[in-house]
Amino acid sequence: MQPLIAVLGPSGSGKSQLAAQLCRQVGGEIVSCDSMQVYRGMDIGTNKELFGDVPTHLLDFKQPGERLTVAEYQAKAYEVIDALHVRGKLPVLTGVAMQYAEAVTHGYTFGGPHAGEMQPRYRVLELGIAVSKEVLAERLADRTRQWLKVGLIEEVEALRRQGVSDAWLIAQGQEYRYVTQHLRNELTLDQAIAKTNTSLRQYAKRWRTWYRRPAHKDMVWITSYQEAECAVTAFLA
Repeated sequence: MQPLIAVLGPSGSGKSQLAAQLCRQVGGEIVSCDSMQVYRGMDIGTNKELFGDVPTHLLDFKQPGERLTVAEYQAKAYEVIDALHVRGKLPVLTGVAMQYAEAVTHGYTFGGPHAGEMQPRYRVLELGIAVSKEVLAERLADRTRQWLKVGLIEEVEALRRQGVSDAWLIAQGQEYRYVTQHLRNELTLDQAIAKTNTSLRQYAKRWRTWYRRPAHKDMVWITSYQEAECAVTAFLA
């Protein structure tokens, strides 16, 4: 099987930067695994990061308001990953969408006689970023403040002017839900900030629970780039 590295962590854990560092080291390219970074014009609230020297795939291929299923994401990810292998590049999957990532790393089967089975397509190294709850909470609060400073409210206003429904924005996640409710005069700005931060912390808790399931017993937990580099070197050897 061809290799695939997955750098996984909750929002605010630094997974994108770590994935980019690994790509520079091993000649890889990033495959985004985020259920909202796929949408054009949703950049601030999705923390869409671009690294000029490291290509990132599976960004901005949907219009806001459209639907993306796990099966559709998996098919697109397989296509990108297989193409990277043909070009001699190491794919590095990273993102916060747990089910989307697992569909790729574990090989969900959709439809046909084997529907519901796991049929892994790649030899996978899962790296999980371990970060304390206290540190993560501080990072998330800082990031929310930064989002507002650089224009999250204006981004949501622009999406609404384009005709994206409030119902769809509210359904997308805490990064857009509470700002939309603030713009609808349902929450004060302080309330929207507080609810965003609480929801982000709750999502981080769900993330930790998900990756401590037996299905991820082989995940390598790391606290630094040096640990990640050692794990990748051993995996590729």
